[in-house]
Amino acid sequence: MVAPDHEYNHLTGHRPYLQRRFFFLFLLFSGIYCSSQSDPGKLQVSLPDTILTLEKSLLLLEEETSLYFSYNPEILDLEDEYSWLEGIYSLEDIIRTIKKRQEVEYAVIGNQVVFYLPGEEPGLVLPVEERDPENIRKFTGQILSGLDRSPLEFATIWIPATWEGTISNANGIFMINLPGPDPPDTIAISCMGYSTRKIPVDDLYDSINQILLNPAIIPIQEVVIRRSEPLHLIRQALGKIPENYSGDPVIQTAFYRESIQKNNRYIMVSEAVIEIYKPGLSSLSSEQVRLLKGRKNLDINKTDTIMVKLKAGLRTSFLLDIVRHPPEFLNPELFDHFNYKMADIVTVQDRSTYAIEFKQKSYTDPPHFQGRIYIDLETMAFRGAEIEVDPQTISKATSSMVLKKPRNLKVRPLSADYQVSYKSDGERFYLTMIRADVRFRFREKRKIFGNEIRTLSEMAITNLQTDQTDRFSMRERTNTGDIFTDLLGGYDQKFWGPYNIIIPDESMDEALKRISILMEKTNGN
Repeated sequence: MVAPDHEYNHLTGHRPYLQRRFFFLFLLFSGIYCSSQSDPGKLQVSLPDTILTLEKSLLLLEEETSLYFSYNPEILDLEDEYSWLEGIYSLEDIIRTIKKRQEVEYAVIGNQVVFYLPGEEPGLVLPVEERDPENIRKFTGQILSGLDRSPLEFATIWIPATWEGTISNANGIFMINLPGPDPPDTIAISCMGYSTRKIPVDDLYDSINQILLNPAIIPIQEVVIRRSEPLHLIRQALGKIPENYSGDPVIQTAFYRESIQKNNRYIMVSEAVIEIYKPGLSSLSSEQVRLLKGRKNLDINKTDTIMVKLKAGLRTSFLLDIVRHPPEFLNPELFDHFNYKMADIVTVQDRSTYAIEFKQKSYTDPPHFQGRIYIDLETMAFRGAEIEVDPQTISKATSSMVLKKPRNLKVRPLSADYQVSYKSDGERFYLTMIRADVRFRFREKRKIFGNEIRTLSEMAITNLQTDQTDRFSMRERTNTGDIFTDLLGGYDQKFWGPYNIIIPDESMDEALKRISILMEKTNGN
C-alpha cells in the first residue's frame, strides 16, 4: 500500500518519502565489493562469569555475533557444562575449546560454524527433506519464437496448479524436474508477448525439446484502452496492492546465481538453492534466507583480486521487489520527478497488460532512471518492471557504485539494468524473477587499455509454500550478504539433485567446464 507520506521523523529530521528517494542509490551501492571478508575466527566475544551448558553457550555466542552454529545433535553432548570466566575471548579460542572437549572438527561455511565428526565432510544441517532423485524426471528444452525461431529468454516454465517451475536462460534453454511417483501430466510455458502453451508430458522427448510459442494477438477493443492516463493507472495499481498480493507470509524456494566476468572471461560463478521467508506486505520484518545447497566456482589471479566479490547481491534482489519496496517512480510524492507515457499493451501469462514508460526528468539530481512498468489490465496488479540507469548520466553514479578501489585504478560505470516480474496462481500475484546486470570499465592509471567487468545476479522462484510459513530459527538463517558456502564447487549438474535451477547460457556453461578442470588440476597439485 503506497500513499503520500506526511509524517515527520523528529529523530532524523526527514520525511519518510525522502528516505525512499535513495532506492536507486542503494541498488548502485550493491555493485562490486573490493575489500576482503573478515575472518570470523578473529571476532571478539564478551562472556560473563557463569556456568552454561554447551547448548546455551552456543546460543549466547549466536546472540553476541553474526554467526550461527550448525550440527547434528547426536555428535555433541549439549548438556556438557562449561565454566566461563568474565572477560573478552576470541571466537576462535572458544570454538577450539569446544572442539577439543567434544572431539569434533569444525569449518566456517558462510556465516555458519559447522561441527562434524573427524573423517567426515563438513556440511550444513538442513531441515528440509530432499526428494528421492530416482523418482525425478528431468526434461530439457529450448523455447523459440514461432515467428523467426529466435530464442526466447527468461520465459517461465511451470507445472499448472502449482508454483513449481523455473525460467529459461539467455539462449531460451531450460531444464525442469517433474516429481514422482505421480508426476504431472502437463507443463505450461509463457513469455511476455506470446500465448501460453501447455504441453502434455507424454509429448516431451528425453533429449532436448524445441518448443515454439506463437505471438499473442491483442483484441482491438483493448488497444483502444491504451489511451488511459498512465499516472491514473499507476495510482489504481497502488491502491489494489492489498487485493492483488498476499498479506500473509510465504516460504519461497529460489535458485540464485551471481557471476563476475572480466572482459569475456568468467572469473567467478556462485550459485545456491535457498528458501526465503517473505513476510506479509504489512509486516515491518525483513526477509530471511535458509541455504539448501550452494557452491562457488573461482578462476582468479592476482590481478583479479580487487573485484572478486559482489556486495549484498541478494539484498539488492529483495529490494527490487517493487511491490514490497516501492521505488521512487511508484511514489506519489515523487511523480513530478518523472515523465510517464503509455507505450503498449502486451500479453503476460495470457493476460493483457499495460506497458507504461517512465523517464526521470533532466532537472532532477543525476543519475537518472528510466524503464517500463507492467500493469495487468483486468486486476490492475503490477506484473513487473524493467529499470535502467540512463547511459547519459550513469557517470554521475561512479562514487556510489564503487565503494572501495585502489588509488591507481580508474573506474567508469557503463550500464546498469534491473528486471523484476510477478506470476499469478489464479488468485494472488507473487514474485517470480529478479535480475540485475551491471557493467564497468576498469583502467589502471598511465595505461592505455583497460578491462570491462560485468556483474550479474539472477534469482528465479522455483516453488511457493503458503502454509506452515513459520520464521526460520536463528540456527537456520543465512546472512543475505554472503549466502554461498566457502567450499569450491564444480561443473557436474548432478550436484543440484532434485532442485530446479536456471541452466547456464552457452558462454557460462563453457566457463564452468573450464573452471572445473582448472580447479581439479589445482587440487591435484
